[in-house]
Amino acid sequence: MTHAELARLAKENLKAFAQSLVPADALKKVIAAHEIVFALFPDSSPRGWDLHIIKGKNLVVGATDETLAKISTTAVPCADLTEALAMEQAFGDGRPH
Repeated sequence: MTHAELARLAKENLKAFAQSLVPADALKKVIAAHEIVFALFPDSSPRGWDLHIIKGKNLVVGATDETLAKISTTAVPCADLTEALAMEQAFGDGRPH
C-alpha cells in the first residue's frame, strides 16, 4: 500500500467518522474490521504527515509487498503521535482482551 493510498483511506475514514452519529463507535468498527491499521498524523516533513502502526505490527514486520496486499489494511487520522500511541494502547495488538 502506498502512502497516497493510506492518505486516501484516512481521509475517507475521517469523513465517515464525521458523518456517524457516534464517531467513537465508527472508529472502533473500522479498527476491528481490519488486520492492519495505520495512524496518520501531521508532521513537518515535505509530505506533511507521518504514520504509526496502531494494529498489526506483527503482520507488517518482514512481510513482502505481495503478502501485505492480501491483508485488510486501513488508515485513520490522528492529531499527533501522542494520539496515535494512545490509539495503539486502546486498540492495538497488546491491548488486554
